[in-house]
Amino acid sequence: MPSANTKNTGLSLPAIRLALLSSVLIIFSLFLPPWQGGTASAAPEGASVRVKVQVPDNLRSGVFSQDRFLNLPPNFSISVMARIPSARFLAYAPNGDLLVSQPSGGRIMLVQSQAGGGSQVGTFASGLRNPHDMVFHLIDGTMYLYVAESNQINRYVYTNGDTTARNREIVVRNLPDASTPELNGNYGHQLKNIALDSNHKLYVSIASTCNACLSDTRSNPVRGSIYQYDANGQNGRLFAQGIRNAEGLAFVPGTNDLWVAINNRDNIAVPDPASPNYKRVIPSYVDNHPPEAFTKVRDGGNYGWPFCNSNPDSPSGLDNMPYDRDVEFNADGSVDCGKMDRINKGIQAHTAPLGLTFLQDTAFAPDYKAGAVIALHGSWNRTSPTGYKVIYFPWDSARQQPGDQLDLVTGWLTGGSAWGRPVDVAVDPVGNMAISDDSSGTVYKLTYTRPPTSGNNGISNADFERIWQRTDQPVKNGTTSRSWLWGPAPFTGAVQESYSETSGGNRQVQYFDKSRMEINNPNGNRQDPFFVTNGLLVRELVSGRLQTGDNRFENRAPAGIGVAGDIDDTSGPTYQTLNGLTGPAGRKTGQITTTLDRSGKVGDNPADFARYNTRSVYFVPETGHNVASPFWDFLNQSGPVYDAAGQLVSARLFDPLFYATGFPISEAYWARVKVGGQVRDVLVQAFERRIMTFTPANPAGFQVEMGNVGRHYHLWRYGN
Repeated sequence: MPSANTKNTGLSLPAIRLALLSSVLIIFSLFLPPWQGGTASAAPEGASVRVKVQVPDNLRSGVFSQDRFLNLPPNFSISVMARIPSARFLAYAPNGDLLVSQPSGGRIMLVQSQAGGGSQVGTFASGLRNPHDMVFHLIDGTMYLYVAESNQINRYVYTNGDTTARNREIVVRNLPDASTPELNGNYGHQLKNIALDSNHKLYVSIASTCNACLSDTRSNPVRGSIYQYDANGQNGRLFAQGIRNAEGLAFVPGTNDLWVAINNRDNIAVPDPASPNYKRVIPSYVDNHPPEAFTKVRDGGNYGWPFCNSNPDSPSGLDNMPYDRDVEFNADGSVDCGKMDRINKGIQAHTAPLGLTFLQDTAFAPDYKAGAVIALHGSWNRTSPTGYKVIYFPWDSARQQPGDQLDLVTGWLTGGSAWGRPVDVAVDPVGNMAISDDSSGTVYKLTYTRPPTSGNNGISNADFERIWQRTDQPVKNGTTSRSWLWGPAPFTGAVQESYSETSGGNRQVQYFDKSRMEINNPNGNRQDPFFVTNGLLVRELVSGRLQTGDNRFENRAPAGIGVAGDIDDTSGPTYQTLNGLTGPAGRKTGQITTTLDRSGKVGDNPADFARYNTRSVYFVPETGHNVASPFWDFLNQSGPVYDAAGQLVSARLFDPLFYATGFPISEAYWARVKVGGQVRDVLVQAFERRIMTFTPANPAGFQVEMGNVGRHYHLWRYGN
């Protein structure tokens, strides 16, 4: 099921946490359940640090001819990614390219990051009529890019790496805009915004033509509304009305709850009959009435415009506000404001909320992931200007309601004048937030830098910590949903183990669920990828030879511990089972349907295992074995990792390729193993340093896992 988030693609996965190792059964099971609960985060902080905007020399023009500063929360920085005149709405493609709409130019621009920094800007689509919002959405294996023009909705078939739009299909035609004959070229809010839910329903905001008027409520289609269509544009119907101008549309990740950011009306008259200013438009009242809105929209809902206006002066403040009658269109109460759907959360009047993005299924900064961000374009008719910032609402997942508003980015408004006007936000695959600004023609990149850790994770030295943090800190933070390379934390402190070639005959090691970290030469080059290694533990477990020096071994029996499954499983293979299967196998291709049981019997069962379509795809001449396709894909994947400077970047998880695993020392075999009390189909392959498993029944992101070799080796070596 595709994500319902309007700015992202892929599945909306729940928060991931490795379950506590609270029983012997789980401690020594290969498959620790990784999909229960989530990791706790600190309370997010608002914008409090004045930070210089970093601008490449070739982009220093216009407002950036001088240094500019913005206010951010601690540990954030901001830079200029690209300069695009009149940049409006944003959407990240699945491959990380950024699309930027430019309604005034009739174009969608493509921003691609360049090796070594910087961005390249090109044209993705042109010749469009006021293109505005964009959504990537997956349907039956086909990725579509939906683009809202002012008069229609298009979709394009998208393949990763596309640099131009292709296979255009018009799915909704004849939407009202300034070209509609009855409007005579006058349409105040003709730009369209869209969203798609997990049932492949398309939602289109058809905003009002005016500040407030009755004609929009009587038009066909009704304006000041949201319409729903099938993904192919069929079966259009009125979904909700009384919504003056919903610019931001988004679904709470994991739900089909539609939320919108609404621009409300201007120049409202005083509605209180007891006031001497009744029915008068006075600045002191207009300045704060009616509030803008951030609210959930239900099927069949009516949100008041132009007959009823939210009143922020009640005891509830900006939450669940009651309505006042609009004295221009509903002074006599002919429209019952008590029957209108109340607004969940008000925003300061005249701030002009535009882009809305939920962060729950993104890789944004951990403390802010449970929340929503809205770009406030800023006021044009308020006594004291307001807005011109990006705001954040923490999210109460139990109530599915926003909390109190925080400022995320401020500073575009200085001394009563604005040098920038934010429009939309989107989050890239590694958690950077792009922010568009149509006033200065800029796309910014907001970046979070993880502060140095305090060592409370239990890792014994900085070199071990650096290796662990690179791949597993993003997992622990909840930044990404994938299996652990090491585990959530070491289960031992620093351990001294004898090794004849090291200084003093001992080396420092520390054990993690998935392996052991070790330093053999403390005086070596710390930048060498193999300064910290993780031991040929699987070779030792399979051979029964415990290594105590480069050429010294202590002979033991091969480990009779199951390489996969529950500790009491009696059917799956053990390390001892693999003892006679490590000789070279020669180059192979084709499907893997070979089976292995605990006794070492090798068989073939295409009837049961061909359906998984696993193949031998890469031959390793050093050991004479072939890597199975799920493991080869896993070894070659890229994703969020922390670099040496503590920056979250997208990079290869395994670099060098076989650093963490070593070479394969067996072929891949299918086995049936009891995991968590249930018998599962599991593909198992032994590498020098790790066991790798593929379990088709596991959730996406966790089908390929590293075995608990660190636990197994510690048990074999120390008996506990």
